[in-house]
Amino acid sequence: MRILVAIVLVAFMAVSCSNENEKKVVYMVRHAEKDAFPKNDPPLTTDGVIRSVDLASWFKDISIDTVFSTDYVRMRETAKPLIEQQGLDLSIYQAMDFEGFANQLKNMKADTILVIGHSNTILEQIEALGFDRPQEKINEKEYDKIFELRLGSDEMFTHRYGSKYKE
Repeated sequence: MRILVAIVLVAFMAVSCSNENEKKVVYMVRHAEKDAFPKNDPPLTTDGVIRSVDLASWFKDISIDTVFSTDYVRMRETAKPLIEQQGLDLSIYQAMDFEGFANQLKNMKADTILVIGHSNTILEQIEALGFDRPQEKINEKEYDKIFELRLGSDEMFTHRYGSKYKE
């Protein structure tokens, strides 16, 4: 009888672990349009502020559990309308720790996560999560894409957003 109980427990744990990421969705987006100055940590431009509001609007019917960004003004400003809309705190991550951050995302108890990243880190982070790059690179003037990664099914979708683009 003990052996049967142990087998059932092990089987239950295996099913639970395999389904851990079944519903988990990670959205990755580049920060909105940034100003040219100051060089090291510029704020958003007027277009960038508008885009940050557009981002919050895009997510108005999607409940986000956690929002991550790196610790730069343009990142925090991009996140601000969304975190205020959904009553969330902003979590800071290290953009170049691709594998460590991927593991953190996979092991979180959150189902829906938004990561605001940089043009030179988003695609690498997508790869660290086990997906193929959806494009070769993110151009300097490209701010309108949201990458939706469904961790349990290995599906990825690319959405476009912003006042200047209607999906």
